Amino acid sequence: MHKRLSLSAAALVLTGLVMVLPVAEVRSADQTAESKAADRKATADMKKKLGKALSRGDVKEDGLYELSKDELAMDCKRMTGSMKITINRLRDAATRPGGGSNLAEQAHKSVPIVIQGSTVAADYRATQARERAKLDAYNRNLAARNCKTLDIDAELARAAEGPKKY
Repeated sequence: MHKRLSLSAAALVLTGLVMVLPVAEVRSADQTAESKAADRKATADMKKKLGKALSRGDVKEDGLYELSKDELAMDCKRMTGSMKITINRLRDAATRPGGGSNLAEQAHKSVPIVIQGSTVAADYRATQARERAKLDAYNRNLAARNCKTLDIDAELARAAEGPKKY
């Protein structure tokens, strides 16, 4: 017998197992109306749980951040939580050395132009200034709603905490 046509012992065992095991029940590809409705409901429930991304505001020419309508709709607790995350991000960025070589910075700025992408986050310092302006705008909004505000300068000056053990 030719080498390629001979069956190995493993192939013989697998063939025997396939013949011995019962054949699984094959379902129709068509779903019933009830199962389709259940699938739609499950998808809608998942979308509710996951939520949606907020639209972001913009820094105006005067350097002040203007909140978007989604940001204005946030409650005090969510806005404060967003501020704490942004403060931690800024605090972490302040502890990182340098920010990269000049070659890396230039590549980060020029590659999106070549491939027609966005250059929004290309300028590191502008991104940091935008985040700080957003924190100030959030704090002003919290004060206008009579919510507890954060001392941003004190929070940024505080030493970064290490990872928490749970």
